[in-house]
Amino acid sequence: MTQFVRREILAGLSTFFTVAYLIVLYPQILRDGGIDFGAALTATILVMVLATLFLAIYANFPAVLAPGLTVGPYLIYTIIQKQHATWQTALGIVFWVGLGLFLLTQLKVRQKIIVHLPPSIKYSAIAGIGLYLICVGLKDLNIFIPQTVFFHLGPLITGPNAIAFFGLILFFILHRFQISSAFLISILVCWVLGLSFGLAVWKGTFALPASLSPTFFKLDFLTPLQPEWIGALLSVLLISLIDSTAALTVLSKLAHKEDEKGYIKNINRILLPDGTGSMVAGLLGTGSLSYTLESSSGIKAGGRTGLTAIIAALCCLFCLFLYPLISSIPLFATAPALIAIGIFMAAEAKAVKWRDPTESIPALLTLVTIPLMFNIFQGFVFGFISFVLLKAITGRWKEVHPICWGLGIVFALHLIWTAYSDKL
Repeated sequence: MTQFVRREILAGLSTFFTVAYLIVLYPQILRDGGIDFGAALTATILVMVLATLFLAIYANFPAVLAPGLTVGPYLIYTIIQKQHATWQTALGIVFWVGLGLFLLTQLKVRQKIIVHLPPSIKYSAIAGIGLYLICVGLKDLNIFIPQTVFFHLGPLITGPNAIAFFGLILFFILHRFQISSAFLISILVCWVLGLSFGLAVWKGTFALPASLSPTFFKLDFLTPLQPEWIGALLSVLLISLIDSTAALTVLSKLAHKEDEKGYIKNINRILLPDGTGSMVAGLLGTGSLSYTLESSSGIKAGGRTGLTAIIAALCCLFCLFLYPLISSIPLFATAPALIAIGIFMAAEAKAVKWRDPTESIPALLTLVTIPLMFNIFQGFVFGFISFVLLKAITGRWKEVHPICWGLGIVFALHLIWTAYSDKL
């Protein structure tokens, strides 16, 4: 075995152990929206494997594609639970967003959005979504209990919460020592503690894959295209674009896939698999895909080609036969991972140019609106509109790219239309 192959295999294994927690966590999130856990697990693994193999073979990129932890909670806790959509409608949104990503990539519009998205909006949106995920994690532990407008404080000291807080501390200790599988280890330790104290139930280890029939082709194609769901559709599309921009920027730099101008090499091929994969995700029964930042562990271990992604995908495929084990893991064991991810994302707020009012005010509106209104789309709306207006008012309108002008106008028209509709 050559040194190259050995390095790529080790990098693929490192990537798998870093992203494996998503296989445990994501179906639990979908279950909160009424989606069958077993079908969600099978769909999530199949989509991860198929999309990652496509990315590896077609684009030769050393990363894993998986349902995104920014889109998933928004679909479940905002679109389904807050806006009262059915899970079939949510899967329809996933499908149309995947088609939108595919078309934007083919038309080269998505590539321009990635390059010209205002940094203040990009970083504040990532931070705002991070705060959103922290709220979701605390809600899963019943520490934050949703009310009509906001939250009220629930019980802090319970058995599951004590284990969850221990898991969070354990994760940051492992992360401090650069252990790539820190997420997975903390989840498994919390699960073992839950079993020890009678807070979790052992259901076995191996079994045939759970059936896809509860969700297979059960999506609602037409409802997401109705006017009242356009905001949700745009929101999921924008979240996916932000995910792509942030993740690909980091992963491409680490993998030395950027040219001398800082542009991502082979970007047209790299961007194609998540759109097509998201369409398949909607058909099978899981959320839209994103490039996992956790793939950086494999890249740091020396992975530079699609072989790294292929090894990780094959390892994910084996998890299809671990349904009893994965379904035994309780929610309080996975909540710390969600909170930790939110903390890392919230730290991106430091990249905003806070001394420039035309940058800081839109950033602050975006950052605050997302968790306070529990609505990611509203954060984008207020952020983009204020960004365009402030640049125009201060005579710096040339700093606004035409794409940003277009998005700002679309959001303003949508806001006016929503306000008008509410008065009818």
